[in-house]
Amino acid sequence: MQFIPDKDEGPTLTVPYFDEARKEDGWQGQGTTRSYDSLKSALTNAIARLDGVVHSIQRGTYSIGGIERTGAQISYSIAGPGGQMIYGRLDIAALPVREPKRTSRYQEVMRNRLDKAMAMALYNVTEALKAQWVLKQMNPSYVPLMPWLLAKPDKTLSESYIEAGIGLALPAPEGEPPDHDVVEGDFRPAED
Repeated sequence: MQFIPDKDEGPTLTVPYFDEARKEDGWQGQGTTRSYDSLKSALTNAIARLDGVVHSIQRGTYSIGGIERTGAQISYSIAGPGGQMIYGRLDIAALPVREPKRTSRYQEVMRNRLDKAMAMALYNVTEALKAQWVLKQMNPSYVPLMPWLLAKPDKTLSESYIEAGIGLALPAPEGEPPDHDVVEGDFRPAED
C-alpha cells in the first residue's frame, strides 16, 4: 500500500547535490580521505557501541524521485527481550552526483564522484551514530537503533511511520522536483 499525501500538507525535504553540500549548511565529510573499508569499519564500530551487531553492508543504488543515488543497506541486529535477536536495516542514500561530460574518462570520473559521495554518506552516518551514543548516555531509556528495526519482513519501523503519513521520506535533490509529493525508492545491489 502506498500513501500519497495531499500537495498542500507537510513540509518537503530537499538535499543538495554532492558538489554543492556546504559545511555551513551542516554537511560534514565532503573532503574525507578515509577509504571505503575504513569508513565501513568505523560505522560497524559505532553500531556496536549502540549494542548492535552488523551482519552485512551491501553497496547499491537507490532511485529516488527519478534520480539515482549510490548508497548502502546495513543489516544488523540487537538483543531483544529474553536475548531474542531483533533484526534491522539501515538504508543510506548518498547525496546525488552530477554526471560528468561523456569523454574517454567518463567511467573513471563517475566512479570517483560516486565513491566520494558514498564516503561522505558513511562519514555522516557514523558521526550521527556516535552522537546517538552520547544521547543514550544522557537518556538511558533511549533506544538509538530502534527506528530501523524491521517491523515487517521488508519494512522498518521508520518506513511504516512514513507510510502512515506521519514522517517524511527520503528527499529528492534540490532543483529536481519529484512527479508528486511521495518519494519512492528502489534499491539494487551494486555489481562488482
